[in-house]
Amino acid sequence: MEERLKKLKKSMDQTTFSELTFDEQHRKAIQEKIMKEENEDTIFIAVMQLLVQEKTGYELVKLLRGRGIRKFEENEGILYTFLHQLEQEGYLNTRWNDSNIKHYRLNNKGTKLLRKSEKQSIPKPFAFKELVER
Repeated sequence: MEERLKKLKKSMDQTTFSELTFDEQHRKAIQEKIMKEENEDTIFIAVMQLLVQEKTGYELVKLLRGRGIRKFEENEGILYTFLHQLEQEGYLNTRWNDSNIKHYRLNNKGTKLLRKSEKQSIPKPFAFKELVER
């Protein structure tokens, strides 16, 4: 099998990719894009793990940044939409304090979903949707 793959690669190099060149700038751009792309499952699990203890949205953004997740830095609205969706689906308990700041925390249903998602051995794209629908 390895020999067939080597021949395929050689053939592709000679035909399909013969006119394709990657300079160092292209390589760096591709690597940066890969590094910036954050796996949705990783973000989901990080948010759920952080919400085992009660947090505000602001605290959550800071803690996610500490974990290297920068998706919400310039667009916190995405995070609040995600939190609202989890609340509507019954995975979070929320409360407003006297200063009109909303606090989020996993409830029992959310804790079960977190455990289930942590045990999932093969990460799949959009696993959150699949987990919720089961």
